[in-house]
Amino acid sequence: MWGDFQFNAPYSGDRITELNGVSLPQSYIDFMSRHNGGEGDIGETWLVLYRMEELQEVNDSYDISDYLPGSIIIGTNGGDEFYGINSSGEFFNVPMIMDEQDITILCDDMEMFAEKVNEFWIINNS
Repeated sequence: MWGDFQFNAPYSGDRITELNGVSLPQSYIDFMSRHNGGEGDIGETWLVLYRMEELQEVNDSYDISDYLPGSIIIGTNGGDEFYGINSSGEFFNVPMIMDEQDITILCDDMEMFAEKVNEFWIINNS
């Protein structure tokens, strides 16, 4: 499922349970406490998951709270696509030229995230 993805060392900083008013799903918190993001080829696309300690800076840099209220960005494909979490705890894809109507919900569990990202790329590149 995660292909050649290279995981980072586990996150060992202060516990982060919310960012910009978005509660982080427990599956994401658990995943990040084991891996703290990483980068690599997951099959259909490249995936970069930001480290926990980078999340606030990344979201502030892209003004995510202005463009996608109730959402945070957790990663990218290394190109022109972001991955994020909304206030309902759903993981989504959105183009970097973002608008709320462009969000594609992928799943609601981090354990299924890589699989659903691959499915998204298969469907959208057929």
